[in-house]
Amino acid sequence: MKLAAAGRVPTLDDLIPYLMNRIVSRLNQNLAEKLRSRRLTFQHWRVLAALYRSDGQTLSELVEWTVIPQSTLSRLVGRMAAARLVVRRPARRADSRFVEVWLTDRGRDVYEDIVPLALGEHAAALEGLSAEEVRLLAAMLRRVMRNLGIGPAG
Repeated sequence: MKLAAAGRVPTLDDLIPYLMNRIVSRLNQNLAEKLRSRRLTFQHWRVLAALYRSDGQTLSELVEWTVIPQSTLSRLVGRMAAARLVVRRPARRADSRFVEVWLTDRGRDVYEDIVPLALGEHAAALEGLSAEEVRLLAAMLRRVMRNLGIGPAG
C-alpha cells in the first residue's frame, strides 16, 4: 500500500528524529560558538561532561556517552591529556590492556567553568515550557532511548 493512498505523506517536519536532530544540531552549534573563545570544542565539552558524571571511563565507555567515534575520541583524549584536562591510567579491571580516562583538577575546574554555558543553552531551549512539561519530555525521551536499546541517561 502506498503512503499517499493511506492519507497525507509525512514530511520531514512530521518526523520526530528530524526534529530532534535539528534541535540538537542548533544547541551544539550555539554551545560550540561559546566554547571557541575558551579554545575548547563541543567534543571537549562532551568528554568533560561524561567524565564529570562518571570519572575513570574506558574509551569504549566514553564512545557510548559522548557519541564520538573511537578513532576521533582517542586523538581528542590525547590532546586533552597534553592540555592537562585528563589523564590516562591503566584500568583497575582484570584486563590491564584497557586504559581509563580520568579528569584532572584542571579538567574539573574547566568543566565547572563552562557548565553555565551549556545550562544557558538548555534553559533557552526549554523557555516557555512548564516544569511538568520538561519532566514529561525528559521521561518520554528516556523511554525512546530504552526502545532503541540505549542505556539510561541521567
